Amino acid sequence: MEEKTWGMRFNQRPDYQRLTKGQKPQGCPDWLETRQISIWQEQGLILWNNVDKHIEVLHGGDALRLLSELHSQDNWKSQGISITRLVHKIKIESPPRGRRKKMEPEPKVEQGKSEDIYEEMVHLPPQAGPELIELLEKKKPILIEMAASDKKQWEEVVRQFWDSAFESFHKHEHVELDFTNSPFAWQKEDQYQLVCKYQSVEGRICIGKSKLLWYARVTRPRHIGKSHSFIELVEAVQWAEKEMVELADQPDVPEPPPYFRSDEQIAADRARLQKKLLGGPFWIDPAILEPKQITYKVYIELSAYPVSFKTLELEASEPLRYDERYLSPSKLSEALNLDIDRFNIDQPIGENTDLYKITTLTALFQEISAADQAQKAWDQSRILQQFKAGKIRWASYGYQEVETGYVTYLGACHEPDIPWEQPAARKEYMEDRAFRETLCFALDITDFRDYLGINPEYSTDEQLLRAMHEIRSRSKFMPEAIRRESKKWLAEHEPLE
Repeated sequence: MEEKTWGMRFNQRPDYQRLTKGQKPQGCPDWLETRQISIWQEQGLILWNNVDKHIEVLHGGDALRLLSELHSQDNWKSQGISITRLVHKIKIESPPRGRRKKMEPEPKVEQGKSEDIYEEMVHLPPQAGPELIELLEKKKPILIEMAASDKKQWEEVVRQFWDSAFESFHKHEHVELDFTNSPFAWQKEDQYQLVCKYQSVEGRICIGKSKLLWYARVTRPRHIGKSHSFIELVEAVQWAEKEMVELADQPDVPEPPPYFRSDEQIAADRARLQKKLLGGPFWIDPAILEPKQITYKVYIELSAYPVSFKTLELEASEPLRYDERYLSPSKLSEALNLDIDRFNIDQPIGENTDLYKITTLTALFQEISAADQAQKAWDQSRILQQFKAGKIRWASYGYQEVETGYVTYLGACHEPDIPWEQPAARKEYMEDRAFRETLCFALDITDFRDYLGINPEYSTDEQLLRAMHEIRSRSKFMPEAIRRESKKWLAEHEPLE
């Protein structure tokens, strides 16, 4: 829009045009000079004065500031509207000219004085005010978005500037550092990372993500390491070398045993225990566990990724994830297209964990029907879509024997780095279940620990004894007196909350 002495226009986005020499943009004032064309084409509010032949652009934040001033002040109604820009001015005084006398001291020259001021770029008449307010109010949502974008771009420019400055400074430090006569074998992995091996200790120095500080860390297996931050690289190196020597002088800490014994050791222990208990008073034959009638339920098991989590950014290492949240059973049923009224969804590890076990509420009498229903449930669900979308880590499906708990798997989906482990055959499953009952019947802590294959450092006698009594109290294959004995023990040894 243009009046006799002034004009304004709003560019929601940059309006750059290819122009030949001497050509002017369409709609611009006749007096617009070549050096002013770029202002006419910029994004934002364009304002000009035809008398002074001045033109200026206000970006999002400046345009919003102008709107606020027009609403809060009234002096523009008589004095006109001053379109200003924040400028940084430096005033430098020149020394006096002329010859100085021989003994006359050199005159002092004051250092330049700087200040930030709002300087008028365009002046508009009072009658421009109402129309300007109307346009700014109309474009206010767009201006708010522009201001946010401008702020983000400015912050990125500032960040890149300081990153470049810090990188240049640290690169110079890195290049100048000389390890020729150092007793420590520092290796430069890249221009911002140093590594040193000293006996069994490792020292590592790297630049932080903020590019401001050097981070030094010393570590030793099975020991508590140390870390510290420094402004100067030489200080980080001196600290790391001192700490590496002190950490190396500490006594060795023996490597802890693994949680489980080796597969070979577990197999040998189980064979020995079976030979020891076979045919004895505590032996429970696998045939006894076979139910008179077997019923089946559709069975689905899956591991899901968290739907949300928080991240703690660390300067010298990968971000730390915490407060992971998983779908509740009802939300999972919606996501997988499984009717919550037909399926029971359990989280066996506990609430807000990644593992889910899903079974139908209806028990089926025919194995072929169970297999057919399991395939239909899998095909009609959205499990594969959720897996493909990266929301499920792995999933498997089949049907489960209600009386024994044995699962016949029909299929699975999983990532290549998470191989699918084929479960034991039904005969092996039933033999192992009977053997577990036998061991609990005997109530020998050492034998039960050997059967589980857990090293003593990770399982107390109290924990194993409680586990055996819980199995005995629920058993359908031990004498009633044994079940009562274990229930009594559990009641007398109920853990305090």
